[in-house]
Parts: sequence; C-alpha cells; structure tokens
Amino acid sequence: MHKKSRSMIHTIVTYIATVILALIIGAVLILLSGNNPADAYSALFLGAFSSTNRLSELFVKLIPVMVMSLGVSVAFRAQIWNIGAGGQFIMGAIASTAVALYVPLPKYILLPLSIIVAMVVGGAWGTLAGFLKTKWKANEVITTLMLTYIADYFLDYLMYGPMMDPAGELPQSVAIAENLRLPKLISGYRIHSGIFIMIIVLIAVIMLWRSTLGFRIVLIGQGDRVSTYAGVNVSKSVITTMFLSGAIAGLAGWMEVFGIHYRLMENLAGSYGDTATVVALLGALNPIGIAFASFFFSILLVGGASMQRMTNVPYSIVDIIQGLIILFIISAGALNQIKSFFKRKVFKDLNATGWES
Repeated sequence: MHKKSRSMIHTIVTYIATVILALIIGAVLILLSGNNPADAYSALFLGAFSSTNRLSELFVKLIPVMVMSLGVSVAFRAQIWNIGAGGQFIMGAIASTAVALYVPLPKYILLPLSIIVAMVVGGAWGTLAGFLKTKWKANEVITTLMLTYIADYFLDYLMYGPMMDPAGELPQSVAIAENLRLPKLISGYRIHSGIFIMIIVLIAVIMLWRSTLGFRIVLIGQGDRVSTYAGVNVSKSVITTMFLSGAIAGLAGWMEVFGIHYRLMENLAGSYGDTATVVALLGALNPIGIAFASFFFSILLVGGASMQRMTNVPYSIVDIIQGLIILFIISAGALNQIKSFFKRKVFKDLNATGWES
C-alpha cells in the first residue's frame, strides 16, 4: 500500500478512536450520574433527526461550524494556532451589521458590501495577531485569545450602549432590513441559503490547497528555515494566512446575522469558536474531513438539547465529550512526535556506532 494512503488510514483510524474513547468516558460519567448511557446517546444522536424542525436546526448549526472550522484550518495548516475564530466571527458580524443599519445605499450594493466588510474586518482582526507574531514574536495562542475577549466585550458595550435597540430592553441591535436577509430554503424553518455559501467556501479551501498560495501556507508550517530556503517571505505569508483565516470566520459572522438573527445580540458567537477548533483538528485539517466532523458536532449541538429534555442528562456532557476529543487528538499528536524523536535518536546512535559492528 502507498505510504500516503497508509498515513491517511492511520489518521482516520486514530481520530475515530478518539471519538469512540471520548464517548465511552462520557457513557461512564452518564452512568455515574444515575442515568442510562444507551438512552442518553439514543436521544443525543437521534434527537437531531427526530423532526423536520430539528433537522433544519442541524443545518443551521452546521453552517457556522463548518465555515469557521475551514477558516481555522487555514491557519493551523501553517502551524499558526489561531484559536480566536470567535473574535473574528464577532468583528465580522459587528462591521457588516453596522453597514446594513447605517449606510444608506440600495440593496444590490449594500448586500455585497456587507459581505466584503465582514471578511475584511474579520481578516484584519486575524491579521493583528499575525502582525504581533511576525513583529515581536508574540504567541498567537495568547494574542488570538485576548483579541477574542476584546471583541466579545466590545460587542457587549455596543449591545448595552450605542447600538442597542431603543425600542426594546434586550441587549440587541435594531433588526436589519428585510430585503437584506438571506432567503429561507423552507418556509417556517430557519435553514437558509447560506448553506450554498458554505459549500462555496468548502470548494474554495479545497482549491486553496492545490494552489501556489496553499503551498506557501503549508511551507510556513515546516519552519522558517525551510520556508526561507524555498523563497517564501515568511512574515508576509503569516500575515496573509491570518487574514484568510479571519476573513472566513468573519464571513461566518455575516451569515449568522443576515441568515438567522437579523440583528446583533449578546453572546452572538456562543461556543462556535471553541467548536471550530475541535472540528478542524478532528477533521485532520482536511476540508472533506472537516465537513464530516462538522456534521458530527452539529448533531451533538442539536441533539444535546433533546438528550437533556428526554433523559435529564445535562447538556454539559456534550462539552465534556468535546473537551475529551481535543485532549485525545493533542495527546495522539504528542505521542507521534515522541515516537519520531526516539526513532531518529536510535537511527543516529546506530550511525554513530556503525552498522557493521
């Protein structure tokens, strides 16, 4: 069997094993809480398909999860750990909503303008972390996390201050005009035409990894020395990568406002940022893998509510399973690195002592 095929199969088996192990530990916790794991998991995995409304909600969750995960994967492929997709999502949503509410232009200009603004502002928020990394070697895990907090608090400030709907008491903005809202695919349900944009983003990311730009992004992950030797401007490529990653997350924020809520509101991003990180890793940073992982996690997000209602198992078990999956994926990666280190060490020792002896 080809080495690449063996590696792919090994990765798939490893990640499936992490999910199974996480579910087993989750079952033990459910059992310890005095509930039946079989009943809980039945409600969890079948709950998302139990009605047309829940099936619609499955795709409502799938859209932001998949788009954000694809954005995260762009940075991760370069070994740039952008865990701030939630902040980029929020900033894209804020900017595009502000355009929709305060810029007096016709729909045919305003709608594409809002998309562009969402992507540019989301990308700029990601670029800020990229700039700090290249200029002062600031750790992107810390900077993207801090920038997410800033975006979150900025949204709160707007929702309780300048952009709060004066006609209401809730922390939310005025609704955008009806002619700017994404069309619903099925009347009476929340599933919207943003699903087609999601597919376009998926195809675009697949094509990215077959392009020169994609090759440069992957090269960054091989280290500065390799990138420089290949003629890649590392600083420029890091900033470009973070812009792309943030722009995709910003687009997801635009779709959440223009397709679902039609307004800004407190806690708009929810747990999407954290989920996107897990999904990107579970999908092995591969667009097709991410599509499957996104579908799986969307089932968990929608089915978790059914599980809590039908079996009294708290929704937090979904968060525990999510946390366990990322823990096991990181652990598997660390074990592979340790294994490679000892293999190289043994090979080096054999060379030092001589094969003949």
